[in-house]
Amino acid sequence: MYFSTGGAADGTGQAAAYEAGKLVGVVPTDTTHTAAYFERNLGEWDNKSGRDKIVFTHDNTTNGVGHRCKDIGKALAEAANAGPHVDGMTDVVDLDTNVFIGNLSFITGVAVTLDA
Repeated sequence: MYFSTGGAADGTGQAAAYEAGKLVGVVPTDTTHTAAYFERNLGEWDNKSGRDKIVFTHDNTTNGVGHRCKDIGKALAEAANAGPHVDGMTDVVDLDTNVFIGNLSFITGVAVTLDA
């Protein structure tokens, strides 16, 4: 699964890619933000284990149709189940090229925090 913040993916924290099996969970952090947590591989680049966090910025639909956490969780499940029908990596949210899986076009920002 691939995520890009829209910063041209040329520096730390501007893009991230994870195996679908590393998804730990999706939680709302407030009315306009949802976090997805991914388990890191031990020794990946700094010999530490932990979790990375992807925070999505979105509109506030809490009082209307419910928090966007459910929509994001469904889209991540769709991305996790995309293979073998997808050749290569699945773009989940790529703000560099405005590519969104499913109905995630409501996402306006992505922040990548390594070892959250």
